[in-house]
Amino acid sequence: MEKKMLRDFLNEFELDWAQAPVRSELIPAGKIKGKKVLLVGGQEAFIRAVAWSFAAWNDSCRAGVCVESVCPADTEKSDPVRKQMTGIRAGVSAAGETVGGEGEENTVPVKTKLEVNQVYTGEIFAPEEADFIILTGYCCREIPGTVSGTICELQNFAKTLDAVMSISCARVLLLSDGRVYGKPDHAFAASEYEAGKTDPCALGYEDQYFMQALEGLFLSATRAAGRPYEILRTGRIYGAYLEMMEHSVYTLAQRTAGGQESKLGLSAEQNSYVSIHDVLTAIQFVLTKCPDNKIFNVSGLDSDASDSEIAMMLYRNFPEQCKVTMEWRASGDETGLLLNTQLLCRYGFIPRVTLEDGLIILVKSLQDTEGIFIFDNTYMGKLTRVQQILLGYLLEIDRICKKHGIKYFLAGGTLLGAIRHHGFIPWDDDADVMMLREDFDRFMEVAQQELPDNIFVQIPSTEKGNHNPFTKLRINNTMFATEFTGRFLNMHNGIFFDVLSHDQTGNHRWSQKLHLMWTMLSRSVVFNKWGNTNIKSGGSHPLFCKFVDKAKYLIPMPFAEWMQERALRFFQNRKTDYLYDGMGRNLKRGSFPKAWLDEAVYVDFEGYQFPVPKEYDKYLTWLYGDYMQMIPVSQRRTSHSIVLMDLGEYSGYKCGE
Repeated sequence: MEKKMLRDFLNEFELDWAQAPVRSELIPAGKIKGKKVLLVGGQEAFIRAVAWSFAAWNDSCRAGVCVESVCPADTEKSDPVRKQMTGIRAGVSAAGETVGGEGEENTVPVKTKLEVNQVYTGEIFAPEEADFIILTGYCCREIPGTVSGTICELQNFAKTLDAVMSISCARVLLLSDGRVYGKPDHAFAASEYEAGKTDPCALGYEDQYFMQALEGLFLSATRAAGRPYEILRTGRIYGAYLEMMEHSVYTLAQRTAGGQESKLGLSAEQNSYVSIHDVLTAIQFVLTKCPDNKIFNVSGLDSDASDSEIAMMLYRNFPEQCKVTMEWRASGDETGLLLNTQLLCRYGFIPRVTLEDGLIILVKSLQDTEGIFIFDNTYMGKLTRVQQILLGYLLEIDRICKKHGIKYFLAGGTLLGAIRHHGFIPWDDDADVMMLREDFDRFMEVAQQELPDNIFVQIPSTEKGNHNPFTKLRINNTMFATEFTGRFLNMHNGIFFDVLSHDQTGNHRWSQKLHLMWTMLSRSVVFNKWGNTNIKSGGSHPLFCKFVDKAKYLIPMPFAEWMQERALRFFQNRKTDYLYDGMGRNLKRGSFPKAWLDEAVYVDFEGYQFPVPKEYDKYLTWLYGDYMQMIPVSQRRTSHSIVLMDLGEYSGYKCGE
């Protein structure tokens, strides 16, 4: 029976934030592998999100993580209720949950025994075996509206803590939020150990008192039990397909998605918001990389904003749907809540999702359209124009190759786009073709005279200072510089198109390994000498690479480039059955059978027919694995870090006109 993965249960928006900690590269996998995680709390959606973020490690690296949620149970029950995760994402209750409507007083007292309520991963464990215990508490959750309900909740939480403290585990983490700081002064960003602003004689501080009482109970219990602990206080959490406490981000996003009108009071008071992506990553970061017995704040990247600023972000990205009317509001009517997150960042945490990106994701998820998600504001709205220019490039190359009988194929992301999207990957900003060495050499013989006069063939021999091993075709009087090439403005940095050769490599594993190592070293010397950077990747030969890194400055560039070219062509005139991507970004993937590029078939690409390998399925699987799975929603920006862009006279170019 085929093992189920998270993508079998979650939609693409949920999968995006569930996998965020794994993608972040901030979490040491060794400290997650094999861990048993126990989740305690009364927020079904939040509990599920945290559970899936740990379960994602099992999909990515077979980490053997076990995740369960628990709820207090009657001590007379001997066998815990255990439910395997199914496609139905409902029915999770947890510690301290009230019975009845919000604000009602019929809250059920909590028992002192923890009972498994749901199992999110294959292996079941007893609560007392947990390595990590995470209490969601009242983090971004509505607090009971009555005195009796509040007191009952605190009593329930105290009894839950008694049960939790009876478990000897590695760490206990309480999730809290910024309401604990009360109502700070204007533009005051509260740090972890600052008391916040409290006025016992004024109304509106009830949430603060409750959150402080909750944290106080937690600290008293952990210290009395001698348990290592952390508290993570979040900004206002939001996320696609995540039911949390309502706030301005949710309200304005929902109304924008539905094209409804909103009235806002003009205010300068800002609040700290945080995407669920960064909350889930911060939870795992605190548990695995931060010291015991600390309190941390977390908010998102560029995510401090007033309601007015949120409205402007929405209007900027959804001008047809965002209908907001601003009205004057007297000063002092509202207090913002800003969090100072310097402490967590000092330990190495890096938030990834900006408030603007998070808003775009949230609105588009609420619109529930069937189209593929993409950030429409990519490259200042010029991405589709860039793709039209690249399509024009493709048609020129196709014309030249047909005229001279040169075999070529769509390559890399262009090939993937042709198969998966029948055109460009919606967020792709470049295009590539690949050829066998003999076809590449023939193309280079005729390219410059066949291409239009406005296109420059950029190779080391045609431009001093360029040291790319492959060919770039660039359009004159345009600018499309990456973060790297933008450092060399004396070079031609026009809109580019890559032409690459796939070269032969040895028939035997040992010869392929030596050839790969030679190619990698020679390319590293050229590239890092060119960019004046260090050779960082040592692989299984770190000392040798360190030596080459120091020696690269003693090697003349012409000799380094000769060695690079010699490595690429070493097997050129030999009879071998394997190829490798010596020029491209897939060098480390090693070799693949030459037979995969024996024959071409034509497929639709943006309404035109272009050649792809007949064995494209094998080739794309070698290149990308499960290539039909799209990259996460929040990463659907372009593949190059373009720092300078000027389309010149091609800003309105449309292929075919």
